[in-house]
Amino acid sequence: MSTINSADRTTGVDRTSGALPRLGGSPARGFGVHAVLALAALLFLNWLVVTEVPLAIKGIGSSYLIFFYHFPAAINVFVFYGALMGASVLYLKTKDPIWDRRARAAAEVGILCNAVLLVTGSTWAKAAWNAWWVWNDPRLMSAAVMTLIYIGYLMLHGAIEEPARRRQVAGVYGSLAFLNIPMVHYSIKLFGQASHPMKFDALSDASVVATRWYGVAAFFVFYLLIYRWTFDRKSRADRLEDSLGRIRRIEERGATS
Repeated sequence: MSTINSADRTTGVDRTSGALPRLGGSPARGFGVHAVLALAALLFLNWLVVTEVPLAIKGIGSSYLIFFYHFPAAINVFVFYGALMGASVLYLKTKDPIWDRRARAAAEVGILCNAVLLVTGSTWAKAAWNAWWVWNDPRLMSAAVMTLIYIGYLMLHGAIEEPARRRQVAGVYGSLAFLNIPMVHYSIKLFGQASHPMKFDALSDASVVATRWYGVAAFFVFYLLIYRWTFDRKSRADRLEDSLGRIRRIEERGATS
């Protein structure tokens, strides 16, 4: 028993509980409540957009309403890519595989936010400027490069078979990838403005500001729910990988004896 427990500590696999993040009590407890809260928060956001945001504010036309989905995606991209960097650094420091799983889960949710950011941004651009994409716009292009960098992180994870080496390389990559985030944020100041604006006076109304930041919080609750599910899935996959590895080692010892 002590040997098994020692091996479990080495692999970072928890065999006594589920794998959702410990938010108190059993890891899986409260997941359903979380899902209901996330749905309610998003429905309330839609209600705010319809009823509280003054329709008279049309600095770039009625298409500005998509801003309340575009802006939360942008903020949550930085949140989850920041979480990926933090988990990667903690893995490199501790070598605990749980941080690698947290980094992978954060990467997948971050890429989801990134996809929402690009889709809503392109839709908004088409309505506002009659162009789905402007190739010389530094904000758009830096966001596209950011997307490719983090897709590369997931591809790297799938390309290396040996678990310890995979985690080590991914930890370094995930830590360094965050250096691209300030480039995206300051791209307009650094490289100039093409079509993407730095701000809209039409979106500075108090109700608009309150609604957009509520949208950030509401979507964070939703994306956190997806993170929990993703982390659980990856933890289960790691337990399976660990079990298969044990079986292979037993078979190899049996074949050589």
